[in-house]
Amino acid sequence: MITISKNNRQIIHDILKCLPIFSDLFDEQLNKISAICKIQDFQKNDTIFLEGDYYKGFFIIIEGSIKIFKISVDGKESILHLLKPYESFGDVPLFEGAKYPVNAQALNDASLIFIPKEEFITLIKSNSTICFNMLVGFAKKMRHLTQKVEELSSKEVMNRFAGYLLDEINKAGTDKLPEPFLRITISKKNIAAYIGTITDTLSRLLKKLQDEKIIRVSGKSIFILDLKKLKALAR
Repeated sequence: MITISKNNRQIIHDILKCLPIFSDLFDEQLNKISAICKIQDFQKNDTIFLEGDYYKGFFIIIEGSIKIFKISVDGKESILHLLKPYESFGDVPLFEGAKYPVNAQALNDASLIFIPKEEFITLIKSNSTICFNMLVGFAKKMRHLTQKVEELSSKEVMNRFAGYLLDEINKAGTDKLPEPFLRITISKKNIAAYIGTITDTLSRLLKKLQDEKIIRVSGKSIFILDLKKLKALAR
């Protein structure tokens, strides 16, 4: 764990500014938060925390992809979130929990900003803006989880996969291009688990979408050839 140096604190300041929970803060307030941050580096498949671990603080992704998941009593893995740079995680227990309620794992080499619980709470006691923005963020996460449960129970796997592709091109910022695309940086196994299926089924879905000229696959990238049909499938 490395404390952020003065030279790169501006970079952390800019990353924090990108997050909805911090976007309305003044530079002076962001600088105070940056001062308590630490950087943690993880290798592919490293565990960041386990469900039931003592709660120490939350994280913001600088580089890499993070899987947030739970394990059922019979050992089945349920993926709740697949997160990318500039997204935060581990913030839900900040005010009420002494333990992490989920597991977090690096899907590839990752660099994270760590914001320790006690220091952060001390800072926000005098800042209602951060508290309000975090509540909004929690509400969005709750809505996402509710939507995910509804999709798993009411939609077919093709509909869920189409929705996943749409979400990913929106995150990539390519949705307005003539041929939107996304780059796959995680395994098929994790994508399959996220949409509630198995790897073989995911491979068949990819082939079906290619055969119907809705997508084309080139290496690690998926290009959307017919966005209108993909949106129809996601409904």
